[in-house]
Amino acid sequence: MKKIFFAIIIAVSTAIIVLIFNLDEKREVNKKNIAYDNINKFLLHTLNSEKMQSLSLALAMSKNRAIADAILESDADKGYKILHETTESFIKHLNRKYIYTQIFGKGLTVFARSWDPHASGIPMAASREDLIDIINTRRPKATIDTTVPAGIKASAPIVYNGHIIGILEVTTLLDRVVARLRDYQIETIPVILPDLVFRGDLIANNPTVQGYRIAVSNFSRHLADILHSLDREDFEELIHTDYLVKDDLFFAAYPIRNDYGKLLGYFITIVSKENFENFAGKQQSLIKSIFTMESTKEDIYHYVNSKNENIFKEMSPEQILHFNATIEEKDRILFDKAAKEKLRNLSKEELIDLIVHNFHKNEKKGIIK
Repeated sequence: MKKIFFAIIIAVSTAIIVLIFNLDEKREVNKKNIAYDNINKFLLHTLNSEKMQSLSLALAMSKNRAIADAILESDADKGYKILHETTESFIKHLNRKYIYTQIFGKGLTVFARSWDPHASGIPMAASREDLIDIINTRRPKATIDTTVPAGIKASAPIVYNGHIIGILEVTTLLDRVVARLRDYQIETIPVILPDLVFRGDLIANNPTVQGYRIAVSNFSRHLADILHSLDREDFEELIHTDYLVKDDLFFAAYPIRNDYGKLLGYFITIVSKENFENFAGKQQSLIKSIFTMESTKEDIYHYVNSKNENIFKEMSPEQILHFNATIEEKDRILFDKAAKEKLRNLSKEELIDLIVHNFHKNEKKGIIK
């Protein structure tokens, strides 16, 4: 009888241990999935924000009459001068580092580039579906592309007398995405398929990791070395199963695709063990951080209702304009107070920046003549 009793105890104990182990394992997997999704939310917010800001600049520049005149006069030198000076002004006054501009003319050949005074006449290195769409639909567009220079590309038609005479493109390098995510303790190494990197690009001579070309210059060398040293099996696991835990680091991979579904490469993000919990469990902290990344109104209200302080103070000027028309009456007093304090402290240049970033899109029709 005692033997049976002890056997039952051992069996039950073993079952409990196995159950606890399985529960712990499922809990860890769940935390990794949550972390993956939350990091993805930061990444998507950042990409959408950069697309919107780049598109605002492209729209504003496309209406510059001096640019249209340069095209009509076939004066590429004048076009270069305008682009170069305007881009330098963006960098200086709007803090738009990692930005390049160019104009495409007839046949989608390069008319002028902000960084190269001798670029006129260079043909497209590869077909650009987004630019063809702009000609066909007469609508501006923002996407990610690897043609020179690789990055987030926002393009708008240049219209004269109802005809599209060119396309103005603003490219924001992926370095800006890396810099913004770094503020949230997310290191990012964007990598591009080697056959999609074009000669003459800024990234053409960058190091490679696991056969991919690193697409930025401000990446962490130390983390790139770790990524490069991964076994091929580990790297394939990262790419095909979305994430990998190695050496107290949480790696996550997110496909880089253009608007037409073409795979260009991957955003490889790395979070340290110390910061992993911020993305795997501390949701309140996460929601608070997203205020600097164009949160939805629902995100804001969710957080406001959980705090007694005026959380609207953490909003950016851009968010104040974006949410002004949708704020509910119950939050209007707090919102208006924070908005007045924030906008009152802006300089003249910052107010101009705010207006440019919220430029309204107008549809134009025509064809490149």
